[in-house]
Amino acid sequence: MGADRAGLDRAVTHTVPIGHSNVVVVGVDGSQFSLRAVRWAAEDAVRRGAELRLVHAELPLPAGVPDVSKLARSALHDEAMDWMQEAAATAKETAPGLDVQTHVEVTTAAVLLGQESETAALVVVGARGRGGFEGLLLGSVAVVLSSSSWCPVVIMRGDDPVPGRSVVVGVHGAPEDWLVLDRAFEEAAARATSLVAVHARKPPFESAELAESVGIVWSGLDAVRQSLVAQRLASCADRHPGVRVECHVVHGSAAGRLVELSKNAALLVVGSHGCAGATSHTVVQYARCPVLLVRPGLSEQIEQVHRAV
Repeated sequence: MGADRAGLDRAVTHTVPIGHSNVVVVGVDGSQFSLRAVRWAAEDAVRRGAELRLVHAELPLPAGVPDVSKLARSALHDEAMDWMQEAAATAKETAPGLDVQTHVEVTTAAVLLGQESETAALVVVGARGRGGFEGLLLGSVAVVLSSSSWCPVVIMRGDDPVPGRSVVVGVHGAPEDWLVLDRAFEEAAARATSLVAVHARKPPFESAELAESVGIVWSGLDAVRQSLVAQRLASCADRHPGVRVECHVVHGSAAGRLVELSKNAALLVVGSHGCAGATSHTVVQYARCPVLLVRPGLSEQIEQVHRAV
């Protein structure tokens, strides 16, 4: 079923990194997982009023393997073009009238998508590659992109999103959270849905009874933390007054709570701190809905690069 452009378009301002084009890039590898990513990306491009760019990294021949007749390269290229044709047809069926570009290059997926992220508004990849090996893509391309992409990245986890479900965002608490939070508000506004914000903290004591034995009221600590999180959310809420916000302050693992909430979410938004980001890494591995990774401070990094040029 094609996407209803009127139903997807919202009066929402979408963030595009400084110096980037309003283009959604999606990696294509011929698998059903990548076709699912194409459908999601096509709908997102409609919401953004963006172009869609389908890219495929054609497999390089192993070093030292002769291809005198060029038959191997020709076969790989023909296969790549068949996959791109199928992906383009899927995109146009999902969003009729959408401007769809295609690009095939002999390189690795990580290198190609990394290059594309330098000018794209968003990069979308499937959670698995051809053959359906769970974690194969997550162990290579997605991990590389999470730490080095120059734009936000969507990993297509879980089942197809159900319309009307909330957007969930992890609130880390750092000053640079505004970039992650504002993007989460944007996504919720674009879908005309609510936003669920989750902040986890490690309790200073193992139990409320132990805390109270030394004169600390556990509920009071939670109230203070809730107030601080609410203040961070308020700065973004002013820009998106139509988004209803629900805030959760939980004890223990943020990743565990985010994964639990992802079961009934349309999208899960988390800050990516690279390979060392334990929460984002766990969420990407186990989430039950698409995951949007936003690198905190990315806009400042891009601005610094452009100033240096």
